[in-house]
Formats: sequence, C-alpha cells, structure tokens
Amino acid sequence: MDILTGLMIWAAEALTLAALLWSRWLYQRDDFYLSWGGGFALHGAGVALVALRGDIPDFVSIEIANTMALAGMGLWITGLLQFDNKPVQGYVAIPALIWVAGMFLNPVREDFSNRVALYNGAAMVGYAIMVGLLLRHNGASRTTRRLMACFIGIQLISSGVVAAMSVVADAQSFETSPNAAWLFFPAAFCFIAGIMSGGKMLTERSEEKLKALAVTDPLTGALNRRGLIDEFHGLRSVDNAEKPLIALLHFDLDSFKQINDRCGHQAGDAVLVAFSKIGSTSLRGRGLFGGMGGEEFASILRVADMVEAASIAEAIRLTLKHQTIIAGEHRIKVTVSAGIALATVDGADLDLLLSAADRALYTAKESGRDRTAIDTGAEASIVPAADRQGEEEGPSDLRANHQVAALKRLAALGKR
Repeated sequence: MDILTGLMIWAAEALTLAALLWSRWLYQRDDFYLSWGGGFALHGAGVALVALRGDIPDFVSIEIANTMALAGMGLWITGLLQFDNKPVQGYVAIPALIWVAGMFLNPVREDFSNRVALYNGAAMVGYAIMVGLLLRHNGASRTTRRLMACFIGIQLISSGVVAAMSVVADAQSFETSPNAAWLFFPAAFCFIAGIMSGGKMLTERSEEKLKALAVTDPLTGALNRRGLIDEFHGLRSVDNAEKPLIALLHFDLDSFKQINDRCGHQAGDAVLVAFSKIGSTSLRGRGLFGGMGGEEFASILRVADMVEAASIAEAIRLTLKHQTIIAGEHRIKVTVSAGIALATVDGADLDLLLSAADRALYTAKESGRDRTAIDTGAEASIVPAADRQGEEEGPSDLRANHQVAALKRLAALGKR
C-alpha cells in the first residue's frame, strides 16, 4: 500500500470518528464531544486534501490542508481541557500558528522536505501539550490517561524522527521519500491506540458519573442518604486525635409545606437548593452535608467537643435565617431547626446517631422551631442562641449572665 492510499484511509477513519462523536454530542451535549468531533473532521479533511496533491491546486493541498490538520489538533487539545472542566486557553492554536508562520518563509514554503519538517515540528508541539494535559490530571482514569499519553508520546517521537529524516534525505515528494512508511504507519498505530484509550476514558467517565448519581441528589447536587452513609464509614477511619467525636447534625426546614402551598413547588425547590448550598459551603473541608429526603438534611463531621458541633449548627441556622431566597416573584424567608447527636469515633453507630439526632430535632421543633437542640443521653438541651437573647425579660446584664451560664452548662454536658 502506498503512502497516499494510507492517508486516504486515515482521513476516512477520522471523518467517521467525527460523525460518531457529533452524534454522541446530540445525545449527551458535553462540549468535548463537539470539540473532538470538530478536531477529527478538520484533521481528516486536511489529510484527504494532502493525499489529493496533484489533482487539486497546490495552495489547497499544502497551505490550506496542513493548516486544517493542525487546527484539528488544536480542537483535540480543546476537548481535553473541556473533558477536565478547565478553561480553554489560547495555546490550543499554537500548532496551526507555527505552520502558518513558517509558510511565510520562502525556504520552507518552496521545499518539500522543509515543509514536512515544519509540519511535524508543529505536530510535536501539539502532541507535547496533549501529553502534559493527560499526565497533569490526578483524578479518575489516571492509568488510562497515562497509557494514552504513552501512545501520543510515541507519535511525538516518530514525528521528530520524520522531520529529521526528511531534512537529511532532502526528499521532494511522498513517492520519492526513502522514509515514506514513517509518515504513515507509526501515526496509524498510535492513532488507533489513542482512540481505544480515549474510548476507555469515556467509559470510565460514564461509570464515575453513574456512581455520583447514585449517591447525590439530582436537585441540589448534595449527597443523598446513601451517600452520607457511605461517607460516614470513611470519616470514622480518619485518624484525627484532635477531633475524637463524630457529630451528626439533623436539619429540618420549618413550615416547608406552607412554602410549597403558598409559593409553589418551584419556590420550594429553590429553598432546598439554597439551604443545600449554605450547608455545603459552611462545612467545606470540615465534614459532609447531604439531603435525607424532602426538607430534611444532615451533616456528619468530626469535632473536638459538643460546643464545636453546636457552633457549626448555629452558624448554618443563622445564615439561612438572615438570607432572603428569591424564587420568581417570591421573596422567601425561611428558618430551620436542628438536632445534634455525638459519639466517640470508636463507638459511633449511624443508626443510634440518627435516632438521637431525631430526638433532639423533635425537642427543637417543640420548643418553637428555629433553634438547635443537642441530645445528651437522658434529655435534649436547647443551644443558647444569640438571636434570642432579647426574648428573656430583665436587664441586659442578667440576660448575658444567663447566656454565659447556659454555655457553661452545655460545655459541662459535653464532658460527661
């Protein structure tokens, strides 16, 4: 098989892949499918035009064709960035720009071997960028990404060899080039191997998304009940002597049914999303937050003592209380009640923690809602709250003394 026939086969494969990726984009709407499809389309069309040299104007089969092929490589890089949820940077255009700039030089433009060297040099830059992006990512599919980087690295090396041999041999056409096979067979092998690796990456990404869907709530994006249960066991295994307790914070939005009845279910959904964002942001790096179903949420975290758990629950409660949630024409103010249960890491049982937190939450609801209660074994104690100091009668210094005394009692309960 001669090199030109090989190039046409390569172009046909690339264009077929472009059609498959675009059809996948119509179904899934991930931008990287669109970019990769565009990359294969441009690359395939460019390679086909190169193979038609002699049957079409040289300007089209040389300048235009190679620009298209290298621009396709830029779209492959764009797709990798989108696949990793990273912003697209201007360096994706470097391979094509190298070719365009080199074609302004007469010694390059007028000499076949120099053009081959320029094209392969520009391709080497593109391959190097792709290898860097694949190896820099340490998340899922790391082994597959490294394998794909190896195949692209082989293509990078072979492109360098082709560039050097073209200059040394001073070839003036594909047919007369003594190293014609180097222009096709290594590239074809790496092309197919890279496609297989890319397919495995897509499969692994789909599996990760399915796993994430199984443990997250589709509305809020927070963990669901199953996700919290799974993460609870991981939290227990963390060695942290400074935080020997596991706290379960159980939240229930107050009068949520009235919000749905008065403002509609879309407004209710907006409230759930807003509170989930508050909880997740408040616990970032300190613990887990998720939904337990309906208007109930929970947090699981490691704490040093009962006071730390109460402070976190109160921070979440007060943040929600002071926030106005806008849903269409509705401006909604909503409060939340919280129940807290604690256990040592060694003795923590999720079912017992949930039962204890439920009891504390019931106490908070029965005590007037919009407050936090802690289960202490025999009973549940209401956490002193800064926003309710004015509810007590008497001079301000007496109210302050009551607050200090309550905090001391709370700390004492945590030491039992």
